[in-house]
Amino acid sequence: MNQDYILVYEGSLVYSNRIANELISKKINPIVKNTSESARLAGFGIVNEQIIRIFVHLDELVLSKKIIKNLEI
Repeated sequence: MNQDYILVYEGSLVYSNRIANELISKKINPIVKNTSESARLAGFGIVNEQIIRIFVHLDELVLSKKIIKNLEI
């Protein structure tokens, strides 16, 4: 991962979708990493761990954290 991106959320699929959609609506482009889905698409099978990670660019970190805090997740 590029050093210009930082992890802002790690958790469930439901919450990560809500956060990603809210960030996108505020013109922030998050990077969403879902290792289980990537493994499934590559044909390796599904990993039981369903942890989703959301990264944002360092320039958008403060606004992203504020948005996530306002969602009260």
